[in-house]
Amino acid sequence: MIALPLVTDWNICTPNLFRFMNHEYVSSFFQDGSLRLSSFSRFHKHEDEQRLDKKEGRTMFVHRTNKCGGQTITAWATHGVNAYILCASMRYDKNLMESFGCDSYLCITDSTNFGMSIARHIPGLVSAFEGPCLYQDMKIIERDLVYIDIDKFKDPENPEKIKKESLNNFILSRMEHYPLFLKERSFAQQVEYRFIWVVRNKEVEFLDIKVPEAIQFCEKESELTK
Repeated sequence: MIALPLVTDWNICTPNLFRFMNHEYVSSFFQDGSLRLSSFSRFHKHEDEQRLDKKEGRTMFVHRTNKCGGQTITAWATHGVNAYILCASMRYDKNLMESFGCDSYLCITDSTNFGMSIARHIPGLVSAFEGPCLYQDMKIIERDLVYIDIDKFKDPENPEKIKKESLNNFILSRMEHYPLFLKERSFAQQVEYRFIWVVRNKEVEFLDIKVPEAIQFCEKESELTK
């Protein structure tokens, strides 16, 4: 829980999170803080339906406005290429756990301090995020960016050509963090909460680290949920 000093205290009550894992990996974590961080590219290769999502990292952006006679721009955006990810669920459900092929879980009781502890062990860290996933029928983000002057994205040496990289960077900045948490509604039963660490250069699909200081922000499997 995060406490902020206002006229009265404003308390942010973050949920307990359940990271479904096999018992051997849970034991390893509580021994020395061993964790494996994944990535969107790895999600594309999972064999089971609960983890397999070939559309992770791809979102359609739609800009639509009525200003200046109206304008519509659509673009596919790729995101999270240089990011490591750890997923958890905001609810414990034995059937859900078993659908992931797991027999145990790691209960994260303080998500923010847990995520920050991990961040200190990630080389080349640029930024980090945590939050619940958003579920939609289609992975589309729609915004009204008022009227976009396309001329400012044209190549001065070739006015007929749009500098796609500049336009893409402009669109990505307007999408903010939402694409990183957007998932199709078919996965909604997972009630996913994810941690994302963006790095300068990601050379591998997963990262194995040891974060012993993160242990204090977690609990072992409870007798009540066995």
